Amino acid sequence: MESLFKDIRYGFRMLLKKPGFTAVAALTLALGIGANTAIFSVVNAVLLRPLPYREPARLVEIWETNPLKGWVDAPAAPANFYDWEQQNDVFEGMANYAPGPGNLALTGYGEPERLRGQRISGNLFSVLGVEASLGRTFLPEETWKGKNEVVILSHGLWKRRFGADPNLNGQTIALDGKNYTVVGIMPEGFYFPTKEVDLWVPWGLDPTQISKLRRPHFMRVVARLKSGKTLAQAQTEMNTIAARLEEEYPGTNVKMGAGLGLLHDWTVTDTRLPLLILLGAVGFILLIACANIANLLLARAATRMREMAIRTALGAGRSRLVRQLLTESLVMSVGGGALGLLLAVWGKELLLAFSPGNIPRFDEISVDASVFSFTLGITFLTTLVFGLVPALTSSKIDLTLSLKDGGQKGGGDARHNRARNLFVVLEVAFALMLLIGAGLMIKSFVRLQRVDPGFDPDNILALQISLPMSKYKEDPQLIAFYQQALERIKSLPGVANAGLTIALPSQGPAWTSDFTIEGRSPEDYGKEVRHNVVSPDYFRTMRVPLASGRMFTDYDSKDHPLVVVINEALARGFFSNEDPIGKRLKFSKPEVEDDWITIVGVVKNEKLEGLAAEVKPEVYQPFPQSANDFVNLVVRTETDPRALTTAVRREISALDKDVPIFNITTMKEVLYESVARERFTVLLLTIFAGVALILSAVGIYGVMSYAVTQRTHEIGIRMALGANTTDVLRLVVRQGIKLTLAGIGAGIAGAFALTRLMENLLFGVGATDPLTFTVISVLLTFVALLACWLPARRAAKVDPMIALRYE
Repeated sequence: MESLFKDIRYGFRMLLKKPGFTAVAALTLALGIGANTAIFSVVNAVLLRPLPYREPARLVEIWETNPLKGWVDAPAAPANFYDWEQQNDVFEGMANYAPGPGNLALTGYGEPERLRGQRISGNLFSVLGVEASLGRTFLPEETWKGKNEVVILSHGLWKRRFGADPNLNGQTIALDGKNYTVVGIMPEGFYFPTKEVDLWVPWGLDPTQISKLRRPHFMRVVARLKSGKTLAQAQTEMNTIAARLEEEYPGTNVKMGAGLGLLHDWTVTDTRLPLLILLGAVGFILLIACANIANLLLARAATRMREMAIRTALGAGRSRLVRQLLTESLVMSVGGGALGLLLAVWGKELLLAFSPGNIPRFDEISVDASVFSFTLGITFLTTLVFGLVPALTSSKIDLTLSLKDGGQKGGGDARHNRARNLFVVLEVAFALMLLIGAGLMIKSFVRLQRVDPGFDPDNILALQISLPMSKYKEDPQLIAFYQQALERIKSLPGVANAGLTIALPSQGPAWTSDFTIEGRSPEDYGKEVRHNVVSPDYFRTMRVPLASGRMFTDYDSKDHPLVVVINEALARGFFSNEDPIGKRLKFSKPEVEDDWITIVGVVKNEKLEGLAAEVKPEVYQPFPQSANDFVNLVVRTETDPRALTTAVRREISALDKDVPIFNITTMKEVLYESVARERFTVLLLTIFAGVALILSAVGIYGVMSYAVTQRTHEIGIRMALGANTTDVLRLVVRQGIKLTLAGIGAGIAGAFALTRLMENLLFGVGATDPLTFTVISVLLTFVALLACWLPARRAAKVDPMIALRYE
């Protein structure tokens, strides 16, 4: 141990003798370690940290699959869920919840406020294994109609809106004009399924009707495995139950399967690959940084060969020299690691500031014990990566040659040069792979931004309104309120038009269903269609082009024949050889006595589920024929849409002061936010690729500068024998370009393999896009050429007389 402390003290002294070298090496390391630590803090919070529930490794998400409908993880039908619950023998408990929180208007406590309420089964909290911090959780029987007028509040809502009143438990609050009894407050930090949820309410289902609900699919399912049961056993059992239900209910359960996975994995499915790619990117940066420092150490080792020879002559073995050199590298790594940790703390704040809001658990990132351990681990790892090769190379000493005058330029040079060249090739290869990955993502994102959303997003104000069902119980009341609201808003100065829609573009459909086309074979039933409900002026407000037929008019009311407008995807998919105008369909089986609905128009496709998503068949129903309490109000303005927010609020409040208005935005912002996750990934990957490019250029420059210094005597001889400036430039640049081209060759091979892993993240561009590969390779070659030209230019200015005297 005493010997180790001596090595550390000696290492400090040696590093302090070369403050410039030490500073450059420590900062380079800090950049690599800091970037890795910052991204690992995200990976740790999102992908590695367990969910905040009891024994989360036993919690699974269960979903329905159906290859006929293209379902891979669909919500379950209520009747299917209760059959699963009763027939399985692998789960300790099984609960359900709505696919997303709904809107509930809180009134009676100052200004009305829209809250995000999650519908759940009464046993959900017991399945998750959590208890209320105040009061109790729901009882299983409170799932059902007549017993469901109870509510549990999140800790955040309780503190923000009710001042953390401990006496609130047992009191009633008005939600959508209906009284609910507060029975519990959840612990601080608890959330399910997302952090936007303000409160939880039971479903209020009719138990006598459950067995009939095998066609609508609106329940997400979470279950807890029995102790000792595995995912494989659970999947086998669910397959058996699904097959049994298919046999019992052929009308609804044809090809209906059940899939499952760990709840944690299901929660982060969409974010896993992008985060792992970013972690791989910063890993490349660290390797490039290590290669740079290794080259610095090799260059420094050449000046210390005489020192190493003397120590060897005095009895130091090779292992003793390696240990001393590795200890110096460790001291440098610890300094770089400490700086890197500080950079990571600062970088974490930047990541939070620029992060999109749709990455689960992103706000939980922190530099905790796990992150600190990671930083410590990569600090020691970098010591081996950049310190071992220089240490082994430098410790192999030829005493005779090294102790002679000038010997420091002899014995180790061939080995050192080979090692330096190898590190340059690796730097270029890693940088190229990272640059190609960033180039593909940038090209993909640019193409995504150029996608036509199917409407004109300029000057559109969008806001959401939810009428309390206890106050607006009948369709005529809903229709009257929204018609009056539209009339008042259209009369405002600066408003060009206004309309209503339940589903806003880029945010998904209102709902989906199967449908039947009149005159078609009964076997054709089962195809899925997306639904939306809009007011007559919606298409004109959004400037959705009409392809054929007509748009809705005021005539399309409850008292007149039912009509729909369809999109081009539905027209092409089901009426490819005929005109759909005048054809009829219904959203039930052919034999069911439902009213037929006439197609009166076809509109261009809107990107309802995001710019990157394939457009699916969609039907639009007129709002007066399918009224709803919740709507998105869209207003086309002649000026800045945000400027009309106050006026629109005033008109709504004039109709009913208890109606909350929320999620006020513009359609430009909606489209911007719809690609926020992709933008964030592209931004980080581009920054990392830029850093890699700079580090690799610095590495090439450093090696070529050292090569010029080592070959100064040779260059003097060449110039004395008649070589001109061009010959010297060509000599130096050729050496650097050979290394660069070798690195580019290795990098292209690596990129061909690695970019296939990111294929699912790309839009409109292949993982091996030839143009991207070519442009990035040329760019890196140009940067390398510049890095070689600078030392070559210096070499060409060497005075032959001075060079011939150079040692």
